[in-house]
Amino acid sequence: MSDAVYGFVGLGAMGRPMVGKAVAAGLKVVVFDTDPDAMAKLVAKGATAAASARAVAGQAETVFVSLPNAPIVEAVALGEDGLAGGAKMRGYIDLSTTGPSVARKVGAALRDRGVSVLDAPVSGGPIGVENETLAVMAAGDADTLEAARPFLDVFTKTVVYLGEEVGKAQILKLANNLLTATNMVIVGEALAFARKGGIDPEDLFRIINAGSGRSWVSEIAYPKHVVSRRYDQNFRTQLMHKDVTLCMQEAEQMGVPMWLGTNVRQFWQFAMTQGMADEDCSRISALIEGWAGLDLLDADAD
Repeated sequence: MSDAVYGFVGLGAMGRPMVGKAVAAGLKVVVFDTDPDAMAKLVAKGATAAASARAVAGQAETVFVSLPNAPIVEAVALGEDGLAGGAKMRGYIDLSTTGPSVARKVGAALRDRGVSVLDAPVSGGPIGVENETLAVMAAGDADTLEAARPFLDVFTKTVVYLGEEVGKAQILKLANNLLTATNMVIVGEALAFARKGGIDPEDLFRIINAGSGRSWVSEIAYPKHVVSRRYDQNFRTQLMHKDVTLCMQEAEQMGVPMWLGTNVRQFWQFAMTQGMADEDCSRISALIEGWAGLDLLDADAD
């Protein structure tokens, strides 16, 4: 077992199970979150609580963050009482999805303070953490990646290193999430179309997933979280909207036209206007089925 002390800031849907897995594996982890209950639950499992992000960086050489959006990432990394003020931190690993522009900005500021930086967003969601199958795409300092490996290896299956340029991993993550967001919509339309025509959803996905239309969304998301009417993919609509919006913004700066992507963003924006920001993203299928005049057969309505 390693004697290293790891820091972690952000104990939400992803951070909480990551730290839980790490402490269960015997790693020493010091944590901070603005939610004291989230910290208390992990302290009960063996983590150590810190009073602030800066305090985390005062106790751990390698510090991870997993945070919901770019402004919070900037505040935690560079703000008052943020990580940059910690005396011990030598490596910073951002597991969040913030877009390449913010990753580069934060990375440059921390490197000026003598901290090595790794841009390392993840794919697979809380289920991937639980099943220890998460994928990590990483760009930045290679030595920082090696220092992070004992922690990452507890819950990841795949780690792809993209080179030293911070921000490249964010580009890959946004491309991945654009595809997921698009598939969530189009598979919903296919489901509504098939149901309206009298096709059983189980038959639909049995055929799709044996043919050319299959995707992670058709194989996992819809059969497990939509057809079951549990809507428990554990990824909020506002986060999907945020990721697609980031992708469109970055694509515009890069001069890449996004004809379909723009429409996908509008769909998620509409879902936000329907009060679905905090709903699970899988529930957008209910919008489409409702428009088609289908009985949703919600489990909670039985």
